[in-house]
Amino acid sequence: MASEQIEFKRAVLKAIEPAGKRTYYRDTKTPGLVLSVTPAGAKSFQLVRKFQGTVARVTLGHFDAEKPDSEEIPRGTAASPFDPLAYIGNAPKLNCRQARSLATAVSAAMDRGENPAAKAAAERKARASELTLRGAFDLYHRDHLIPAGRRKADAMQDTFARLLGNVPPGQKKLRGKEKRKSPGAPDWETRRLSTITPAEIRRAMASMKVAAGGSPYAANMALVLLRAVLRKTMAWGLFEGPDPTAGIAKFPETERARFLKGEEAPAFFAALAKAPEYLRHFVLLALATGARRANILGMRWVDLDFHAGLWTVPGEVSKNGTAMVIPLTGMAVDVLKARLGNGSPWVFPAHSASGHMRDPKRAWRALLQEAGLDDLRVHDLRRSLGSWAAIQGASLAIIGAALGHKSPDATRIYARLSVDPVRDAMERATAAILAAGQVTKTED
Repeated sequence: MASEQIEFKRAVLKAIEPAGKRTYYRDTKTPGLVLSVTPAGAKSFQLVRKFQGTVARVTLGHFDAEKPDSEEIPRGTAASPFDPLAYIGNAPKLNCRQARSLATAVSAAMDRGENPAAKAAAERKARASELTLRGAFDLYHRDHLIPAGRRKADAMQDTFARLLGNVPPGQKKLRGKEKRKSPGAPDWETRRLSTITPAEIRRAMASMKVAAGGSPYAANMALVLLRAVLRKTMAWGLFEGPDPTAGIAKFPETERARFLKGEEAPAFFAALAKAPEYLRHFVLLALATGARRANILGMRWVDLDFHAGLWTVPGEVSKNGTAMVIPLTGMAVDVLKARLGNGSPWVFPAHSASGHMRDPKRAWRALLQEAGLDDLRVHDLRRSLGSWAAIQGASLAIIGAALGHKSPDATRIYARLSVDPVRDAMERATAAILAAGQVTKTED
Protein backbone atom coordinates (compact mmCIF):
# COMPACT_ATOMS: atom_id res chain seq x y z
CA MET A 1 0.00 0.00 0.00
CA ALA A 2 1.73 3.16 -1.21
CA SER A 3 1.27 6.03 1.22
CA GLU A 4 2.72 9.44 2.01
CA GLN A 5 4.12 10.07 5.47
CA ILE A 6 2.98 13.24 7.22
CA GLU A 7 2.56 14.47 10.78
CA PHE A 8 -1.15 14.26 11.57
CA LYS A 9 -2.50 17.69 12.47
CA ARG A 10 -6.05 18.94 12.17
CA ALA A 11 -5.25 21.69 9.66
CA VAL A 12 -3.12 19.36 7.56
CA LEU A 13 -5.69 16.56 7.39
CA LYS A 14 -8.52 19.02 6.79
CA ALA A 15 -6.68 20.45 3.77
CA ILE A 16 -6.20 17.08 2.04
CA GLU A 17 -8.23 16.93 -1.16
CA PRO A 18 -9.62 13.63 -2.50
CA ALA A 19 -8.01 12.08 -5.57
CA GLY A 20 -9.51 9.88 -8.27
CA LYS A 21 -8.84 6.82 -6.13
CA ARG A 22 -8.52 5.95 -2.46
CA THR A 23 -5.33 7.42 -1.03
CA TYR A 24 -3.50 6.75 2.24
CA TYR A 25 -1.37 8.90 4.55
CA ARG A 26 0.83 7.48 7.30
CA ASP A 27 1.41 9.32 10.60
CA THR A 28 5.05 10.05 11.41
CA LYS A 29 4.44 9.88 15.17
CA THR A 30 2.38 6.71 15.75
CA PRO A 31 3.48 3.44 14.08
CA GLY A 32 0.76 1.90 11.92
CA LEU A 33 -1.67 4.86 12.15
CA VAL A 34 -3.05 5.64 8.69
CA LEU A 35 -5.56 8.12 7.25
CA SER A 36 -7.70 6.71 4.43
CA VAL A 37 -9.28 9.21 1.99
CA THR A 38 -11.92 8.02 -0.46
CA PRO A 39 -12.59 9.63 -3.87
CA ALA A 40 -15.76 11.10 -2.30
CA GLY A 41 -13.68 12.81 0.38
CA ALA A 42 -14.52 10.57 3.39
CA LYS A 43 -11.58 10.44 5.79
CA SER A 44 -11.07 7.68 8.35
CA PHE A 45 -8.31 6.56 10.69
CA GLN A 46 -6.98 3.00 10.48
CA LEU A 47 -4.32 0.91 12.19
CA VAL A 48 -2.34 -1.21 9.73
CA ARG A 49 0.15 -3.72 11.12
CA LYS A 50 1.12 -7.34 11.08
CA PHE A 51 -0.93 -9.67 13.23
CA GLN A 52 -0.32 -13.41 13.51
CA GLY A 53 1.65 -13.51 10.28
CA THR A 54 -0.64 -11.42 8.07
CA VAL A 55 -1.33 -7.73 7.55
CA ALA A 56 -4.38 -6.64 9.55
CA ARG A 57 -6.35 -3.45 9.04
CA VAL A 58 -8.50 -2.09 11.89
CA THR A 59 -10.75 0.92 11.23
CA LEU A 60 -10.58 3.23 14.25
CA GLY A 61 -13.10 5.94 13.33
CA HIS A 62 -13.82 8.98 11.20
CA PHE A 63 -11.69 12.12 11.13
CA ASP A 64 -13.63 15.06 12.59
CA ALA A 65 -12.18 18.29 11.29
CA GLU A 66 -14.21 20.37 13.76
CA LYS A 67 -13.20 18.54 16.93
CA PRO A 68 -10.58 20.46 18.98
CA ASP A 69 -7.10 18.93 19.16
CA SER A 70 -7.19 19.12 22.95
CA GLU A 71 -10.11 16.69 23.32
CA GLU A 72 -9.04 13.26 24.56
CA ILE A 73 -10.60 9.81 24.84
CA PRO A 74 -12.57 9.63 28.13
CA ARG A 75 -10.76 7.98 31.03
CA GLY A 76 -13.82 7.05 33.08
CA THR A 77 -13.36 6.80 36.83
CA ALA A 78 -11.15 4.75 39.12
CA ALA A 79 -14.12 2.55 39.96
CA SER A 80 -15.29 2.34 36.36
CA PRO A 81 -12.46 3.08 33.89
CA PHE A 82 -13.34 3.57 30.23
CA ASP A 83 -11.97 1.01 27.77
CA PRO A 84 -10.97 2.80 24.54
CA LEU A 85 -11.41 -0.48 22.66
CA ALA A 86 -15.17 0.06 23.08
CA TYR A 87 -14.85 2.56 20.21
CA ILE A 88 -13.94 -0.18 17.73
CA GLY A 89 -16.81 -1.08 15.45
CA ASN A 90 -18.85 1.97 16.47
CA ALA A 91 -17.46 4.47 13.92
CA PRO A 92 -16.59 7.25 16.40
CA LYS A 93 -15.60 10.73 15.30
CA LEU A 94 -11.96 11.35 16.26
CA ASN A 95 -9.37 14.10 16.26
CA CYS A 96 -5.68 13.35 15.75
CA ARG A 97 -4.92 13.01 19.48
CA GLN A 98 -7.77 10.52 19.98
CA ALA A 99 -6.75 8.55 16.89
CA ARG A 100 -3.22 8.15 18.22
CA SER A 101 -4.44 7.02 21.66
CA LEU A 102 -6.83 4.53 20.11
CA ALA A 103 -4.19 3.19 17.71
CA THR A 104 -1.84 2.64 20.66
CA ALA A 105 -4.54 0.77 22.62
CA VAL A 106 -5.45 -1.44 19.65
CA SER A 107 -1.81 -2.22 18.93
CA ALA A 108 -1.28 -3.22 22.58
CA ALA A 109 -4.27 -5.58 22.35
CA MET A 110 -2.86 -7.15 19.18
CA ASP A 111 0.47 -7.63 20.95
CA ARG A 112 -1.51 -9.70 23.49
CA GLY A 113 -2.92 -11.81 20.66
CA GLU A 114 -6.31 -10.09 20.49
CA ASN A 115 -7.91 -8.58 17.40
CA PRO A 116 -10.39 -5.91 18.56
CA ALA A 117 -11.92 -5.65 15.07
CA ALA A 118 -12.71 -9.37 14.96
CA LYS A 119 -14.08 -9.21 18.50
CA ALA A 120 -16.31 -6.24 17.63
CA ALA A 121 -17.58 -8.04 14.52
CA ALA A 122 -18.43 -11.14 16.58
CA GLU A 123 -20.26 -8.99 19.13
CA ARG A 124 -22.24 -7.26 16.38
CA LYS A 125 -23.23 -10.64 14.98
CA ALA A 126 -24.31 -11.82 18.44
CA ARG A 127 -26.35 -8.66 18.98
CA ALA A 128 -28.03 -9.11 15.62
CA SER A 129 -29.33 -12.52 16.73
CA GLU A 130 -30.09 -11.44 20.30
CA LEU A 131 -33.68 -11.16 21.47
CA THR A 132 -35.36 -7.80 21.47
CA LEU A 133 -37.44 -6.85 24.49
CA ARG A 134 -40.62 -7.44 22.48
CA GLY A 135 -39.37 -10.88 21.44
CA ALA A 136 -38.51 -11.73 25.04
CA PHE A 137 -41.93 -10.58 26.27
CA ASP A 138 -43.73 -12.59 23.59
CA LEU A 139 -41.90 -15.74 24.76
CA TYR A 140 -42.65 -14.86 28.39
CA HIS A 141 -46.33 -14.43 27.54
CA ARG A 142 -46.58 -17.58 25.43
CA ASP A 143 -44.43 -19.96 27.47
CA HIS A 144 -44.99 -18.69 31.02
CA LEU A 145 -48.12 -16.61 31.50
CA ILE A 146 -50.54 -18.61 29.37
CA PRO A 147 -49.43 -22.13 30.49
CA ALA A 148 -49.50 -20.98 34.11
CA GLY A 149 -53.14 -20.02 33.67
CA ARG A 150 -52.52 -16.45 34.65
CA ARG A 151 -55.81 -14.58 34.51
CA LYS A 152 -54.24 -11.41 33.19
CA ALA A 153 -52.13 -13.00 30.46
CA ASP A 154 -53.94 -11.11 27.72
CA ALA A 155 -54.15 -7.91 29.74
CA MET A 156 -50.37 -8.06 30.18
CA GLN A 157 -50.01 -7.50 26.44
CA ASP A 158 -51.55 -4.06 26.87
CA THR A 159 -49.54 -3.44 30.06
CA PHE A 160 -46.26 -4.20 28.26
CA ALA A 161 -47.15 -1.90 25.35
CA ARG A 162 -48.26 0.86 27.70
CA LEU A 163 -45.24 0.74 30.04
CA LEU A 164 -42.30 -0.64 28.03
CA GLY A 165 -43.29 -0.97 24.38
CA ASN A 166 -45.19 0.71 21.61
CA VAL A 167 -48.93 1.42 21.43
CA PRO A 168 -49.89 1.63 17.73
CA PRO A 169 -52.23 4.55 16.94
CA GLY A 170 -55.90 3.80 16.44
CA GLN A 171 -56.22 0.98 18.98
CA LYS A 172 -59.38 1.32 21.04
CA LYS A 173 -60.33 0.32 24.56
CA LEU A 174 -63.61 -1.48 25.24
CA ARG A 175 -65.44 1.82 25.75
CA GLY A 176 -64.02 3.40 22.61
CA LYS A 177 -61.18 5.51 24.04
CA GLU A 178 -57.87 5.28 22.23
CA LYS A 179 -55.13 3.35 23.97
CA ARG A 180 -52.12 5.46 24.89
CA LYS A 181 -48.67 5.11 26.39
CA SER A 182 -48.28 5.86 30.07
CA PRO A 183 -46.84 9.38 30.48
CA GLY A 184 -43.05 9.30 30.55
CA ALA A 185 -42.85 5.59 29.69
CA PRO A 186 -40.11 4.38 27.29
CA ASP A 187 -40.52 2.48 24.03
CA TRP A 188 -37.98 -0.34 24.20
CA GLU A 189 -39.76 -2.82 21.91
CA THR A 190 -36.90 -3.11 19.43
CA ARG A 191 -34.08 -2.80 21.95
CA ARG A 192 -31.74 -5.76 22.24
CA LEU A 193 -31.74 -7.00 25.82
CA SER A 194 -28.04 -6.37 26.38
CA THR A 195 -28.39 -2.71 25.39
CA ILE A 196 -30.80 -1.81 28.20
CA THR A 197 -28.74 -0.31 31.02
CA PRO A 198 -29.46 0.26 34.72
CA ALA A 199 -29.00 4.01 34.23
CA GLU A 200 -31.66 4.04 31.52
CA ILE A 201 -34.08 2.09 33.70
CA ARG A 202 -33.62 4.51 36.59
CA ARG A 203 -34.11 7.51 34.27
CA ALA A 204 -37.25 5.97 32.78
CA MET A 205 -38.69 5.25 36.23
CA ALA A 206 -37.99 8.80 37.38
CA SER A 207 -39.59 10.18 34.21
CA MET A 208 -42.71 8.07 34.70
CA LYS A 209 -43.02 9.12 38.33
CA VAL A 210 -42.71 12.81 37.50
CA ALA A 211 -45.17 12.51 34.59
CA ALA A 212 -47.65 10.79 36.92
CA GLY A 213 -47.58 13.71 39.34
CA GLY A 214 -45.35 11.90 41.82
CA SER A 215 -47.25 8.63 41.82
CA PRO A 216 -44.78 5.70 41.80
CA TYR A 217 -47.16 2.92 40.76
CA ALA A 218 -46.67 2.90 36.98
CA ALA A 219 -42.88 3.15 37.32
CA ASN A 220 -42.82 0.31 39.83
CA MET A 221 -45.06 -1.82 37.64
CA ALA A 222 -42.73 -1.27 34.68
CA LEU A 223 -39.72 -2.35 36.77
CA VAL A 224 -41.48 -5.49 38.04
CA LEU A 225 -42.57 -6.51 34.53
CA LEU A 226 -39.16 -5.84 32.98
CA ARG A 227 -37.42 -7.79 35.75
CA ALA A 228 -39.80 -10.75 35.38
CA VAL A 229 -39.29 -10.92 31.61
CA LEU A 230 -35.49 -10.65 31.81
CA ARG A 231 -35.05 -13.18 34.60
CA LYS A 232 -37.31 -15.74 32.96
CA THR A 233 -35.44 -15.26 29.67
CA MET A 234 -32.14 -15.77 31.52
CA ALA A 235 -33.50 -18.88 33.26
CA TRP A 236 -34.36 -20.31 29.84
CA GLY A 237 -30.78 -19.69 28.67
CA LEU A 238 -31.89 -17.21 26.00
CA PHE A 239 -30.08 -14.21 27.50
CA GLU A 240 -26.71 -14.33 29.25
CA GLY A 241 -27.19 -11.12 31.17
CA PRO A 242 -26.21 -9.32 33.25
CA ASP A 243 -29.65 -8.39 34.54
CA PRO A 244 -29.86 -4.57 34.30
CA THR A 245 -32.66 -4.47 36.89
CA ALA A 246 -30.47 -6.03 39.59
CA GLY A 247 -30.08 -3.68 42.53
CA ILE A 248 -32.81 -1.30 41.37
CA ALA A 249 -35.46 -0.85 44.05
CA LYS A 250 -39.06 0.17 43.58
CA PHE A 251 -40.12 3.60 44.69
CA PRO A 252 -41.78 3.58 48.13
CA GLU A 253 -45.53 3.19 47.88
CA THR A 254 -48.11 4.43 50.34
CA GLU A 255 -50.25 1.51 51.48
CA ARG A 256 -53.89 2.43 51.00
CA ALA A 257 -56.04 1.59 54.02
CA ARG A 258 -59.23 3.42 53.03
CA PHE A 259 -62.57 1.80 53.82
CA LEU A 260 -66.18 2.87 54.39
CA LYS A 261 -66.24 4.33 57.90
CA GLY A 262 -69.12 4.26 60.32
CA GLU A 263 -69.76 7.99 60.16
CA GLU A 264 -69.88 7.81 56.35
CA ALA A 265 -72.24 4.86 56.15
CA PRO A 266 -75.60 6.73 56.57
CA ALA A 267 -74.96 9.15 53.71
CA PHE A 268 -73.47 6.40 51.56
CA PHE A 269 -76.44 4.05 51.91
CA ALA A 270 -78.92 6.90 51.51
CA ALA A 271 -77.27 7.73 48.17
CA LEU A 272 -77.13 4.04 47.25
CA ALA A 273 -80.90 3.76 47.73
CA LYS A 274 -81.34 6.33 44.94
CA ALA A 275 -78.86 4.65 42.58
CA PRO A 276 -79.80 2.38 39.65
CA GLU A 277 -80.64 -1.18 40.65
CA TYR A 278 -77.60 -2.72 38.95
CA LEU A 279 -75.28 -0.43 40.91
CA ARG A 280 -77.07 -1.11 44.21
CA HIS A 281 -76.76 -4.85 43.66
CA PHE A 282 -73.12 -4.58 42.62
CA VAL A 283 -72.17 -2.49 45.66
CA LEU A 284 -74.05 -4.70 48.10
CA LEU A 285 -72.39 -7.82 46.69
CA ALA A 286 -68.99 -6.14 46.93
CA LEU A 287 -69.60 -5.34 50.59
CA ALA A 288 -71.10 -8.76 51.37
CA THR A 289 -68.48 -10.91 49.63
CA GLY A 290 -65.32 -8.80 49.72
CA ALA A 291 -64.66 -10.07 46.20
CA ARG A 292 -62.70 -8.18 43.59
CA ARG A 293 -64.61 -5.95 41.19
CA ALA A 294 -63.77 -8.03 38.09
CA ASN A 295 -64.96 -11.24 39.78
CA ILE A 296 -68.30 -9.73 40.81
CA LEU A 297 -68.93 -8.24 37.38
CA GLY A 298 -68.03 -11.58 35.77
CA MET A 299 -70.06 -13.70 38.21
CA ARG A 300 -71.87 -16.64 36.55
CA TRP A 301 -74.97 -18.42 37.78
CA VAL A 302 -73.27 -21.78 37.21
CA ASP A 303 -70.67 -20.90 39.86
CA LEU A 304 -73.28 -20.26 42.57
CA ASP A 305 -74.54 -22.96 44.95
CA PHE A 306 -77.53 -21.52 46.82
CA HIS A 307 -78.10 -24.78 48.73
CA ALA A 308 -74.61 -24.73 50.24
CA GLY A 309 -74.44 -20.94 50.25
CA LEU A 310 -71.19 -20.83 48.29
CA TRP A 311 -69.77 -18.99 45.30
CA THR A 312 -66.80 -20.58 43.51
CA VAL A 313 -64.59 -18.17 41.58
CA PRO A 314 -62.83 -20.29 38.92
CA GLY A 315 -59.04 -20.36 38.99
CA GLU A 316 -58.72 -19.00 35.47
CA VAL A 317 -60.34 -15.71 36.52
CA SER A 318 -59.05 -15.38 40.09
CA LYS A 319 -56.08 -13.11 40.69
CA ASN A 320 -53.86 -15.77 42.24
CA GLY A 321 -54.71 -18.40 39.62
CA THR A 322 -56.45 -20.83 41.97
CA ALA A 323 -60.17 -21.43 42.52
CA MET A 324 -61.58 -19.47 45.43
CA VAL A 325 -64.70 -20.44 47.41
CA ILE A 326 -66.56 -17.49 48.96
CA PRO A 327 -69.36 -18.00 51.51
CA LEU A 328 -72.61 -16.23 50.64
CA THR A 329 -74.06 -14.20 53.50
CA GLY A 330 -77.76 -13.53 53.85
CA MET A 331 -77.43 -10.12 52.20
CA ALA A 332 -75.56 -11.64 49.25
CA VAL A 333 -78.20 -14.34 48.79
CA ASP A 334 -81.00 -11.75 48.88
CA VAL A 335 -79.31 -9.67 46.17
CA LEU A 336 -78.65 -12.70 43.98
CA LYS A 337 -82.22 -13.96 44.28
CA ALA A 338 -83.43 -10.51 43.20
CA ARG A 339 -81.40 -10.94 40.00
CA LEU A 340 -82.58 -14.47 39.20
CA GLY A 341 -84.36 -15.08 35.94
CA ASN A 342 -82.48 -12.55 33.83
CA GLY A 343 -82.12 -15.08 31.00
CA SER A 344 -78.35 -14.77 30.89
CA PRO A 345 -75.48 -16.95 32.13
CA TRP A 346 -74.15 -13.80 33.82
CA VAL A 347 -75.45 -12.30 37.05
CA PHE A 348 -74.77 -8.83 35.59
CA PRO A 349 -75.47 -9.21 31.85
CA ALA A 350 -74.72 -6.40 29.42
CA HIS A 351 -74.36 -5.69 25.71
CA SER A 352 -70.58 -5.88 25.72
CA ALA A 353 -67.85 -7.98 24.14
CA SER A 354 -67.65 -10.11 27.28
CA GLY A 355 -71.43 -10.38 27.71
CA HIS A 356 -71.37 -8.95 31.21
CA MET A 357 -71.25 -5.50 32.80
CA ARG A 358 -67.99 -3.57 32.79
CA ASP A 359 -66.61 -1.19 35.42
CA PRO A 360 -69.48 1.20 36.40
CA LYS A 361 -67.21 4.23 36.68
CA ARG A 362 -69.77 6.91 35.79
CA ALA A 363 -72.46 5.53 38.07
CA TRP A 364 -69.92 5.16 40.89
CA ARG A 365 -68.85 8.81 40.55
CA ALA A 366 -72.47 9.90 40.68
CA LEU A 367 -73.00 7.83 43.82
CA LEU A 368 -70.02 9.41 45.57
CA GLN A 369 -71.17 12.88 44.60
CA GLU A 370 -74.63 12.20 46.03
CA ALA A 371 -73.08 10.82 49.24
CA GLY A 372 -70.60 13.70 49.58
CA LEU A 373 -67.56 11.44 49.35
CA ASP A 374 -64.67 12.05 46.99
CA ASP A 375 -61.92 9.62 47.93
CA LEU A 376 -63.66 6.25 48.08
CA ARG A 377 -62.81 3.72 45.38
CA VAL A 378 -64.67 0.60 44.28
CA HIS A 379 -61.81 -1.53 45.61
CA ASP A 380 -62.30 0.11 49.01
CA LEU A 381 -65.58 -1.82 49.29
CA ARG A 382 -63.52 -5.02 49.39
CA ARG A 383 -61.28 -3.48 52.00
CA SER A 384 -64.35 -2.40 53.98
CA LEU A 385 -65.36 -6.01 54.60
CA GLY A 386 -61.88 -6.85 55.90
CA SER A 387 -61.71 -3.70 58.00
CA TRP A 388 -65.08 -4.19 59.67
CA ALA A 389 -64.26 -7.84 60.29
CA ALA A 390 -61.06 -6.74 62.02
CA ILE A 391 -62.93 -4.16 64.08
CA GLN A 392 -65.30 -6.90 65.22
CA GLY A 393 -62.33 -8.96 66.40
CA ALA A 394 -61.83 -11.44 63.54
CA SER A 395 -58.30 -12.84 63.30
CA LEU A 396 -56.02 -11.94 60.42
CA ALA A 397 -56.07 -15.57 59.27
CA ILE A 398 -59.87 -15.48 59.01
CA ILE A 399 -59.81 -12.15 57.19
CA GLY A 400 -57.18 -13.44 54.77
CA ALA A 401 -59.26 -16.54 54.03
CA ALA A 402 -62.39 -14.43 53.50
CA LEU A 403 -60.63 -12.14 51.02
CA GLY A 404 -58.71 -14.91 49.24
CA HIS A 405 -55.25 -13.67 50.20
CA LYS A 406 -52.43 -16.13 49.49
CA SER A 407 -49.82 -14.17 51.42
CA PRO A 408 -50.11 -12.93 55.04
CA ASP A 409 -48.51 -9.68 53.83
CA ALA A 410 -51.69 -8.86 51.91
CA THR A 411 -53.65 -8.93 55.17
CA ARG A 412 -51.26 -6.95 57.33
CA ILE A 413 -53.08 -3.61 56.83
CA TYR A 414 -55.89 -5.00 59.00
CA ALA A 415 -53.55 -5.80 61.91
CA ARG A 416 -54.09 -2.45 63.64
CA LEU A 417 -57.86 -2.71 63.32
CA SER A 418 -57.92 -6.23 64.74
CA VAL A 419 -55.95 -5.04 67.77
CA ASP A 420 -58.38 -2.22 68.55
CA PRO A 421 -61.17 -4.43 69.99
CA VAL A 422 -58.58 -6.23 72.13
CA ARG A 423 -57.23 -2.92 73.37
CA ASP A 424 -60.75 -1.75 74.21
CA ALA A 425 -61.40 -4.93 76.19
CA MET A 426 -58.11 -4.50 78.05
CA GLU A 427 -58.95 -0.89 78.85
CA ARG A 428 -62.34 -1.93 80.24
CA ALA A 429 -60.79 -4.74 82.28
CA THR A 430 -58.08 -2.44 83.66
CA ALA A 431 -60.69 0.17 84.58
CA ALA A 432 -62.74 -2.50 86.38
CA ILE A 433 -59.71 -3.64 88.35
CA LEU A 434 -58.88 -0.12 89.38
CA ALA A 435 -62.51 0.58 90.28
CA ALA A 436 -62.62 -2.55 92.41
CA GLY A 437 -59.55 -1.34 94.25
CA GLN A 438 -61.05 2.13 94.54
CA VAL A 439 -58.06 3.55 92.68
CA THR A 440 -58.87 6.77 90.88
CA LYS A 441 -55.35 7.55 89.60
CA THR A 442 -52.51 5.27 88.66
CA GLU A 443 -49.20 5.86 90.40
CA ASP A 444 -46.00 6.63 88.49
